Amino acid sequence: MIPLIRKSTLTLLAATALATPASAGPADTVVTEPASTTPTPLTGYDRLWSHFTLYKNDDNNVLQEFSLQGRLQLQYAIGDSDQGDYGSEDRPEEVRWGDSLEVRRWRLGFKSKWFRQWKLDGQVDVNPDIDPFYRQIYDLNLTYAPSDAVNFGIGKYKANNFGIEQITSSKEILTFERSLLANQLFVGELTGARFSGKKDNWVYAAGLYSGDITPEFSSFETGAVFQASIGYDFHENLKIEKALVRLDWQHSNDATNGVNVGDEPRLSTTSAGLYTNAFSLNGHFEQGKWGLYTDLVTANGRGTTGDVWGITLIPSYYLTDGLQLVARYQYANAENDGLRLQSRYERLTAPPVGTLTDGGRGENYHAVYLGLNYYLYGHKLKLMGGVEYHHMDNGNDAGGEFDGVTGIAGLRMSF
Repeated sequence: MIPLIRKSTLTLLAATALATPASAGPADTVVTEPASTTPTPLTGYDRLWSHFTLYKNDDNNVLQEFSLQGRLQLQYAIGDSDQGDYGSEDRPEEVRWGDSLEVRRWRLGFKSKWFRQWKLDGQVDVNPDIDPFYRQIYDLNLTYAPSDAVNFGIGKYKANNFGIEQITSSKEILTFERSLLANQLFVGELTGARFSGKKDNWVYAAGLYSGDITPEFSSFETGAVFQASIGYDFHENLKIEKALVRLDWQHSNDATNGVNVGDEPRLSTTSAGLYTNAFSLNGHFEQGKWGLYTDLVTANGRGTTGDVWGITLIPSYYLTDGLQLVARYQYANAENDGLRLQSRYERLTAPPVGTLTDGGRGENYHAVYLGLNYYLYGHKLKLMGGVEYHHMDNGNDAGGEFDGVTGIAGLRMSF
């Protein structure tokens, strides 16, 4: 049964990819054109994706829209380092299709609009081996949204209002994986309340969450995590299409935050309890075919955990309407061997898997990524490929040296 589902899914993806030519850039980009009396014909992708909207009626005062949502992200990775080789085939069997194709993310859910001012959205993580089908609630929240300036919600969220890479959905990130420091400071999917909005050129957000990691909703057995963000789009001042600059603050009040208190072994803990305060000054700039993400991050360690800081730069350029060149440089520094190589994939170094000098910990980290993204239907359907060089040094102690190169290719679909 499971091989049949895998084969059917891959066949559907392949057929969809060949349905129509690549679209120009991200599908969600809005282009203002003169009004026309002739309707724009739908492409094959438009017709296919329209089936995910099960109901839409703006004249209904109760329910305006109900749609399915989800994402499927498949990738294959291979790497080599001075301490051994590694790749997606070293990931746990239950997250792979076959020997080496990793199901990076597989989520299914719904989104809906009610009474013109309410939104109810949710997604669950699906187990790649479908044994069982359901893994956990990824997010499920109710939002009161009377205007763009006021959005207030409660429920389970990805607590991502910190740093340019985390606030960018995995559906739209330009690289396969987020940078080391972005992942190290990520606090997880948490239960709480969130406020956000935008007015004129300003954007703002705040969230208060319980710090424990659970398959469903929080059991409130730990402390709290607070996030706040304020940003301004300087595009008018700089005479470019986009120049959004944000300052983000993240606070964790308890060493037990980020701990998995559920009974699901594949739920990962986070470093939320290791850092008290973290700050990110980040920017998103666009002009024509060019794009640039920037992030300057620092965090204060709790107890014996050292302070960390780092910088990430992600430039991009459209070579053609659907083909995008992407690069990334990241640098991170930490006291007391406070950095650790990413669990996907460098920490899988063999032989045997997981045997790394000092557990892959170090004080200075450099990485350079170069890749190509081919947009078949914007971010809703794209092919990706990239290579990244990683270097970790041990600072002043005897561990943590690492030099490696990782290549990844994959497909990402969302609706």
